[in-house]
Amino acid sequence: MTLWREVLTALNSPHTAGREHVLARGAAALARSRARPGGPAAEDVRRIALEEFGVLLDPLVAQAALESR
Repeated sequence: MTLWREVLTALNSPHTAGREHVLARGAAALARSRARPGGPAAEDVRRIALEEFGVLLDPLVAQAALESR
């Protein structure tokens, strides 16, 4: 399944297993595509997740998602 299909599934199903991690990976992908010089930070991933998905991510989950992308 593609990342964006997983993100849409997670957004529509609040009880999806691993939901926070899927949304964090989606937010990390967006953060990388919008990155400023020096690259995105975990705080960028958290901000994007909140603004785009309406989800407040744990800082450690955001950092892990950013490092995995």
